Amino acid sequence: MARKEKNDYFQMIADQVTRSREAAQLLSGVLTDFRPEHLPENRVRMHEIEHEADLIKHDMIEKLIREFITPIEREDLRDLSEEIDTTTDLIEDVLHKIYIYNVQKMRPEALEFAALICRSCDDLVRVADKLGDFRKNAEEIGHGIVEVNRLEEDGDRLYIECMARLFREEKDFFELIAWRDLFSCLEQCLDTCEHVANVIEGVILKNS
Repeated sequence: MARKEKNDYFQMIADQVTRSREAAQLLSGVLTDFRPEHLPENRVRMHEIEHEADLIKHDMIEKLIREFITPIEREDLRDLSEEIDTTTDLIEDVLHKIYIYNVQKMRPEALEFAALICRSCDDLVRVADKLGDFRKNAEEIGHGIVEVNRLEEDGDRLYIECMARLFREEKDFFELIAWRDLFSCLEQCLDTCEHVANVIEGVILKNS
């Protein structure tokens, strides 16, 4: 369906989500093999990914402004693009916070969050790749949306447990403040993945 359009908005959405996945994979790699001395170069690479995502978003918005007919309502495309943009921004924010708080040692719960974020972004990429013919692929897209929702619930449980452990066991005030903020940011990454999935679900329901 979208392939016949002058501007392939669904492909732009897929490209944006792909950048979110790249950001998630970079984050996971940084946290898994955490070396504070490599953080500056990793932040540069993360910002490059975020900037590429911004360019895709701005290009799509400019085309939406000029386009007379779009495959779905332009507001839905804009909202979806904004939610994906927020996801990528929040993933980048995790590295910013690690730098700001001068984190020297990674916590295992952060690795669990990063793995969940990667899996959520993987599912969103698979869903976005099917949007060009969302009526035909509605069932498969639906399965992907359910999986993103499930991963967000896993993240909620992880957040409660790691925050409880943090406040019970951490004696250093500055470490407590830093990781409280970091865990919150990691959990928000999963929330925004779910928001992307929910917008997609709404688009399909509205247009089916």
